[in-house]
Amino acid sequence: MDMDLNTLLVALMFVTILSMGIGNILVGLADIFNHATASRRDRVHIGWIVFLLIVHLNMFWHTKALLEVEGWQFAGFLLTIAGPALMFFATSILLTPPPDDEADLVSFFVGLGRRFFMMFAVLQAWIVLVSYTMTKTVQINDYFNIAMMVLAIILGLNARPRVQTAGIWTAWLLGLASIAVKWTGTAT
Repeated sequence: MDMDLNTLLVALMFVTILSMGIGNILVGLADIFNHATASRRDRVHIGWIVFLLIVHLNMFWHTKALLEVEGWQFAGFLLTIAGPALMFFATSILLTPPPDDEADLVSFFVGLGRRFFMMFAVLQAWIVLVSYTMTKTVQINDYFNIAMMVLAIILGLNARPRVQTAGIWTAWLLGLASIAVKWTGTAT
């Protein structure tokens, strides 16, 4: 396979940033699961961390689409790298450890959630934009990403525990359905 040097550089940068996010998530999960004491994160928060790992791995798989692009320009490079960067920022927000002296963990995680969900909503918008830019059509998976963006906005605005619990279940359903559609070849 003969590949343009710019294509290779874009793919390497894309994979490098994604790998940093994957590494951060794995370190965060190891920290959660290795403590002798109970984690200060609830199940919903851990559910989002694991979900974000799946999102990273799914995006990592899409690196091969970058290899098909010819004639990279700087604007296309910036648009392409914005996604892994947004995921890295979302991961960093989500993995922020609660301070040891934080008495009110609920308010800490509510503030964290607002920032995370807004970043996650922007990430979903980026995914739809890149998909449309590359295909010039709206794909079935774009509807899943639009639904995920709406869900993230709702969760960022509503911190009630019941809404957050329903939100993580909905996110997992949307995410798994999107992956299933993609992998069964019915995404067009």
